Amino acid sequence: MEDDIYSNLISKVCMPIKCACTVVGAGIGGLSIAALLVHSGIPVTVFEKSDKVGGRTSSMVFRNHILDNGFHIMPFYKKSAIYGIFKKLEIESNLKLIKVKNIAFYDRSKFYNYPKGIGDILNLKLVSFSNRIKLLKILLPLAFSSIKKSERWDSIPLTRITKDLDQDTRSFFDAVCMLAFADVPDHISLGEFARTIMRANPLRGGTSEFGYPQNGGYDTIAKILSHNIEKVGEMNSIIKLNSRVQKIIVKDRSVKGVVTSDGAFVPSDCVIVSYPAYLAINDLFEQGTFDHEFIAKVNKLNVTTSVVEVHFALSKKIDERQVVFPVGNDFTAKGIFFISNITRSVSPKGEHLVLAGTPTSSEDAGKPESIRRISNAMKSDLEKMYPHFKASLIWERPMAWQLVESVVKKPGVVWKQKMPHEVNEQVKGLFFVGDSTVSYGIGTDSAAHSALLCHPKIRSYLSSLR
Repeated sequence: MEDDIYSNLISKVCMPIKCACTVVGAGIGGLSIAALLVHSGIPVTVFEKSDKVGGRTSSMVFRNHILDNGFHIMPFYKKSAIYGIFKKLEIESNLKLIKVKNIAFYDRSKFYNYPKGIGDILNLKLVSFSNRIKLLKILLPLAFSSIKKSERWDSIPLTRITKDLDQDTRSFFDAVCMLAFADVPDHISLGEFARTIMRANPLRGGTSEFGYPQNGGYDTIAKILSHNIEKVGEMNSIIKLNSRVQKIIVKDRSVKGVVTSDGAFVPSDCVIVSYPAYLAINDLFEQGTFDHEFIAKVNKLNVTTSVVEVHFALSKKIDERQVVFPVGNDFTAKGIFFISNITRSVSPKGEHLVLAGTPTSSEDAGKPESIRRISNAMKSDLEKMYPHFKASLIWERPMAWQLVESVVKKPGVVWKQKMPHEVNEQVKGLFFVGDSTVSYGIGTDSAAHSALLCHPKIRSYLSSLR
């Protein structure tokens, strides 16, 4: 049967010469690995089902404002995996970034500066002095630990060390988890949290600063990568938009190519899948390609976080800060992002863009009435915090994301427990990149880190074919 399928497809070849690499998906992960391969002299063809690059980071223009598909931010600024890829490609000068550093907590009508380093914890007046000392006793061992040691904590929930703290002290962990993971501490492992604290430790070369593209729209990063792929590739590499891969063809346990939605067969020595692996293995392959044990293991990774967000356009600036974390159970909004305060490029003159967001259940994210209820609650939060908010509101745009992957998923399903980059024992020449694969960090930075880890594996495989 497999031979018949392959023989029939050979007659429909749409490219006379094999592509060295085919990439499925033009999100940050797919574009990162494609750019690294092209930089290594390996031509690629990237297939993207949408009409633009960026994947889950794609943005849109709505009433002259640039709205991100969710709020994305570059963690650890120029120490991030994304920036590391730009440096490898020698195009970091093309990425103009704004530092996101004016961050605060809000509690009981007062604002408190978000600590930029371990030392700032001592001045965090949100919590009592005795609890600041407790906080330091927790954070210092994490900040000076090692990646290897942190892996042993991956099955331990972060709440193990926070459950006995008072509400104000726990709010520090709430804010860090929202900023670093877009999730709540209940879903975070101690290991992943520790790796975040390590990367933010300035005494080990880290930074707690964040970055955002100066020209607005986080998919600016994807656009720069895609331009570089086609420019460096000198027409040997291409990104095909509006082109969906329907099947990945495997024969004799090796990749042979892909079939696009128009029925064309594109032969390839190497196929790289850049969207959630647990979706790909069920959607893109003939039954029997993978054994049942492997499929069952990968399907366990299908744990997602849902988010409700509301964009607000205002006629006046209501705060000078860039990010505010409301503290306590009285607030529905877990994060408020003053995007126009980060860069004016996202809004027309005289208007200001604000985004409020909170994690929620998948059930609530799928019900219009629940989305309205949560959106109205976050709107009420802003009205309580800012006296001029209601009078300055021009429009609001609520939305819900049901496929926002929680990078850490849940304690015990993080870091090396995620999808491996290659499955040679199952299929040779098949690779996976993105935030559902082995990597650390959140979202786009996790996807970029995955590409950095996978790149040498792909090069090694292609060399073995020569």
